[in-house]
Amino acid sequence: MAIVKEPKGVDFVVKSEPWTDKELKEFRKMMEKQKSELGEKKRSKIKENYNKVTRQSV
Repeated sequence: MAIVKEPKGVDFVVKSEPWTDKELKEFRKMMEKQKSELGEKKRSKIKENYNKVTRQSV
């Protein structure tokens, strides 16, 4: 992995604020909805591809 220089006017440092309970609840609800819309076949394909990628990086 190489070192990446920051271009002028760009700051790669990100200060993130902790999520509130309300924001976290909304995010989890959205993720659950997206997961249910994917369907089992697509989720299994994603999992298969993920496993291939993670095995290669070891």
